[in-house]
Amino acid sequence: LRVARGATAGVSPRRAFAPVRAARGRCAVRRAAAPVGPVMTDYDALGDKWAADGADPQEVMNFALKEFPNEIGIAFSGAEDVVLVEYAHRSKLPYRVFALDTGRLHPETYKLYAEVEKHYGIRIEYTFPDAGEVTALVNEKGLFSFYEDGHQECCR
Repeated sequence: LRVARGATAGVSPRRAFAPVRAARGRCAVRRAAAPVGPVMTDYDALGDKWAADGADPQEVMNFALKEFPNEIGIAFSGAEDVVLVEYAHRSKLPYRVFALDTGRLHPETYKLYAEVEKHYGIRIEYTFPDAGEVTALVNEKGLFSFYEDGHQECCR
């Protein structure tokens, strides 16, 4: 995955503004030429490096939240995802959490959602499937067809 950033992204402040001597020996500031084209980041290579180096998960979360402010969210479906919310919370950076409520979750799952919202002072953004599509699927295939097809139709 490669993501383009602005033309001057990645240029150090020292290179972006280079001092030059003006006519009377005074120092002026001249804008250095920006790189041609957008700067690309190879996130696959970065992920490989982090894996090889045993990167600290907190540092990875901090990087993601800084690199993509207001662009990423944490998919939350249960207890195993609390660790991601914890890392995001520790970063002190803004973050979003979302969950897919299929209408078939266990009561304990809803209780966990409420506990996580209260503990971290956040609101989980809930998404629901289209009722018409669910009705059509259930009427055609039955209430439990998703167990038989490995969630292929219900979770596409």
